[in-house]
Amino acid sequence: RSPVQSVLVSDASALDACERFLNDHRVLVEPACGASLALAYEANAALAPFRNVLFIVCGGATATVDQIRQWRQAA
Repeated sequence: RSPVQSVLVSDASALDACERFLNDHRVLVEPACGASLALAYEANAALAPFRNVLFIVCGGATATVDQIRQWRQAA
């Protein structure tokens, strides 16, 4: 009933979204979650047809801010 659409984002975009989400909401998320958040932060065209979009966000159980920043420099 609902089509699934895959969207590719770069590692750098996912990591940027992690940091932006941390700054905006004071919640640290892992890069896998940052990949979906990158669509929102970059206003990806894949979301344009939708009026309401829900992002389910889970906390970063294993990632630290320092790790995310190190990964971002390497990306």
